[in-house]
This record gives sequence, structure tokens and C-alpha cells, in this order.
Amino acid sequence: MKRSFGGQMTLTICLISLTLLILSMSTQVLYRRLTVDMLAEDVNASADAASDMAELLGTEAGRGREQLCVQLNFAARATGNDTVVCDESGLIIACSCSLQRCEHVGYRFASDFLDSASPDGPVFREDLEIGCYGEIRMAAISMIQTKSGTVRYVVSSRSTEDVEKRLSEAIRANILVVLIVLVFSIPVAWYFTQRHMKPIAQMTAAARRMAHGQMDVWIDVDDKDSTELNELALAFNNMAQALAKSEQNRQEFVANISHELKTPMTTISGYMEGMLDGTIPPEQQSKYMEITAGEVKRLSRLVRSMLEISRLQDQGIPAERKRSFDLCQTVGEVLLSFEQQINSKHLDVQTDLPDLGARTYADPDAVTQVVYNLIDNAVKFCPEKGELGLRVAQATGGKYLVSVRNTGPTIPPEELSLVFDRFHKTDKSRSVDRDGWGLGLYIVKAIILAHEEDIYVTSRDGVTEFSFTMPRDNH
Repeated sequence: MKRSFGGQMTLTICLISLTLLILSMSTQVLYRRLTVDMLAEDVNASADAASDMAELLGTEAGRGREQLCVQLNFAARATGNDTVVCDESGLIIACSCSLQRCEHVGYRFASDFLDSASPDGPVFREDLEIGCYGEIRMAAISMIQTKSGTVRYVVSSRSTEDVEKRLSEAIRANILVVLIVLVFSIPVAWYFTQRHMKPIAQMTAAARRMAHGQMDVWIDVDDKDSTELNELALAFNNMAQALAKSEQNRQEFVANISHELKTPMTTISGYMEGMLDGTIPPEQQSKYMEITAGEVKRLSRLVRSMLEISRLQDQGIPAERKRSFDLCQTVGEVLLSFEQQINSKHLDVQTDLPDLGARTYADPDAVTQVVYNLIDNAVKFCPEKGELGLRVAQATGGKYLVSVRNTGPTIPPEELSLVFDRFHKTDKSRSVDRDGWGLGLYIVKAIILAHEEDIYVTSRDGVTEFSFTMPRDNH
């Protein structure tokens, strides 16, 4: 988990740093472009102003040139742009840097330097090498014509050091902003990352406890967490509950089957030892051998039932075992097999079966077992002279509804949800249920679910009814 937290933090910091780096670089490029454009506009304006002054004051030697130098010097102090005026041969005749002596006056530009000038206005160059300054500058060159008709060139320029200085200041400001953002964002990222990883850490710890057999684990769901984490926590809690229920069922199954096997195994062992050590006399051994054989058969039926349940749950009903048959005929045949038990208890049997039959498509042997177990259960718990009811009717959704009803003691509501559990017996409410394994209704439910159908039970006012659905035959 530490590795996950560290990796998440590293990834977050890297993303923040990369974002800040990209933002800083794009800001630098944009700022440089804006600075150059702004200075270019300023230099062009200076060149325009100097051209206007040269046209107005003149550039001939004397008072007009002196006034021009004064104005150029004043403008240079105000704008920071250096300006020189050249004659038509490229010789500098006026400069803005000094009113008395100027080292630039008398310098001659090469002819190709002035070739880019245009009488239509200043021509800007971002990286022009100006020999009189001995460096590369941003410059605007314009060509003018004085009142006397002579051609003059005005060169207004600014050192690129100004741009670099401004960019250096911007870089320092960006670095400071980046550091401030990192200083504040890292603790925030650490807090949210830790909070994000906390539920995962809890799930990891809970999973470890579950691996050691502790199934009573629970992950708290915090509304402040993300929807995904809450859904994961809920899914984990549902899984934990399902595993806990499965473990409880497993323990109950082991306890129940151990209990169910204990009595017949004890009986078989006791009788066999009694016959071997002579405690049971030879003339009575055949009697006890019959009892032992009966217990062995009961154990065999239990094993077969458990194997059948396991097969149904794992494989379902194979398609080759399904065929079309009449539910009414199956119910009638099973009912006839209980004629002796029904007559011995003087039960009143009421049937409600369609005259034209009810053809279904299913496993006939499995459905026969379902009907047999339900009628056997109903006859067993129906009192003397009670009522036994059988009904087959059409239901919605292209299905048939088969119901087996009997009068007798009402099953308590808390028992209804358990009647289909394996090894569940209703001794507590029906004292006659002493001999069964508690697998009859469990097998019934397994068969019905294997057919992808439904089964349910109701019990009220002394009437208990089991009902299940079967598909109509559409083949």
C-alpha cells in the first residue's frame, strides 16, 4: 500500500510539475512575442516621430539640425529608443544620444543597410545588426524627403537587452509562481491521495482478515468519497456478506450432515458390534440385520440425494432429458401412488385439473420427483380427515401453475423462509416430522431452479400451499 501511495503521489507531483512547465513555457513564448510586438510598435512610433521632426525642422547644418538633435534627445529620454538621421549616402548627420558631442555622428552605413527603407513608412527589423552601436538591435528604418527635396534616412532602434531583461524578470516570476504552486499543491495532493487510498487500504486489511477466516468485516462508506470508491466499498461489503453467508451455510451443512449421519452410523455400529461380541443372541441377529440394512439404505438414499442436488446445481437439466409431456397425467399418477396413505388418514382429496390437459416441456422424471415430494410432504402433515388439494392452471407469461395444498398446523412466518433449506425440519412446529432428512423440499427447489422456474409457499389460517411454475410446450 505504501508503494501504491508513493506511486500515486509521484504521479500527481509529476503531472502538476509537467502542467506548470508547459504553462510556463507557453507563457514565456507568448510574453516574448507580446514584448517584441510592443517594442516594435514603440520603435516604429519613434521612427515616425523622428521622420516628422526631420521633415519639419530640416537636416541642414545650422540651427535646424541643432533643434532636431534636441528633439531627438528629448524623445530618446522619454521612450528609451535611440534615433539617428543619415543623409542619402548613409552618413549619420544627427543623433539622439548627445547634444554636444556624439561618437555616432560621422558614421556611414553601408548602402545595402539602407536599401530596405521605404518612403511609405518605417520598416521594422527584429534582429538588425547596426554597426554604429556594434550590436544587433530591433530597428525601424524610414526614408523621408525634406522641404529642400533631399533624401534622408531615419533609423530608430532599441537594444535587444531590454527584451532579454524583461524575459529574465518574467522567468524569475514564473519560477517563483511554480514554487509557490508546488509548495501549496503537494500537501493538498498528499491529503487527497491519502484520503483516496484510505478505503483501498481498509479493503486490503479486510481482505487479509477474510483470508484468515474472519468473515465479519465491513468497510465504512463515506459520502465524501468518490462515487466509484463508494460503489467499490458497497460491492466489497456485499461480497463479504455473501462469503460470510456461504461460510455459515457450509458450517451448518457440515454440522447438519454430521448430525444426520451420526444416528444411523451409531445404530449400525452398535448392532454390528453386538452381533460380533455375542451381546445379541444368534436367534435375534436376523431382526437386527434387517434394521441395519434399513439404515444402510437410508444412508444410500441420502448420498444419492446429495449427489443429485450437486449435479443439478452444477449442470442444470440437460437438454436431452427434456421432452413434452402432460402435467395433469403426471400429477394423477403420483397421486394414485399415495392411495394407501390417503385412505388410511381418510383425507378429502380435491383436484382441479384442465380437461384438455397441460402439456409442458421439461424433464419428466425430475418433475415427477417434485410432485412426489410435495404430495408426500402434504400427506405427512395433513391431519386425520384433513383436506388435500391439487391444482394445475394456466398462468401468465406462457406458463402453468401447479399447486399442492393441505390443511393442518400453520407454518410460522419465521419458518416459511427456511422450509426450502437443506436439512431444515419443521419439528419445532410439526412434531410428526421426525424421520426425514430435511432434503425433500431442498431437492424440489433445486429441480425447479434448474428448470429456471419459480417456487414459493404460503401458510395461513391452517392451510399450507406449495406452488411452482412450468413452461407451456411450444415445440
